[in-house]
Amino acid sequence: MKRREFTLKTCPALVLSMVGAAMSESCSNAKNEATVIIPQEEKDYLDRLKLIGAAGFMIDQNKGYFHLKHENYSKLLTAINFVNDLENGVLLLRKSDTILVAFDNCCPHLGTKNQWSFQNNKFRCANHGNNFGIESGQIARCSSNSQFGNLRSFKTSLYKDLLLVDFS
Repeated sequence: MKRREFTLKTCPALVLSMVGAAMSESCSNAKNEATVIIPQEEKDYLDRLKLIGAAGFMIDQNKGYFHLKHENYSKLLTAINFVNDLENGVLLLRKSDTILVAFDNCCPHLGTKNQWSFQNNKFRCANHGNNFGIESGQIARCSSNSQFGNLRSFKTSLYKDLLLVDFS
């Protein structure tokens, strides 16, 4: 067999076998790439969003979960905004793009919960005009007749648009 004949007869078979092997390998890689591993934190997030549903929040034992995209909490998507959540007894404050904090919404003076405003890093209770800070230390407890001090705070963490408040 002459070289030209040999090349014409064997090259197409060789090329087809190489293309077939490449496609086979490509398909097997595609199967591996299709496997998506969802981290546990993401699974928990998705599960909690389902449980929260239309309410916008969920309380589970001593933890509160607040969906910031819900209309009741959407003010918290931008900095220097707060929400007074009367149902859960908490003031939620977005101090900056990265910091969200939570406080007891019970006024240390006489226990009022529904008349808060926020300015200059202090919450003001409109009932008697008392101002209460948001720092740690000198905590003024609910209905303790205190006219100054800092509101009781709760630990918070944020995952995407889900705020966790630890009430313990």
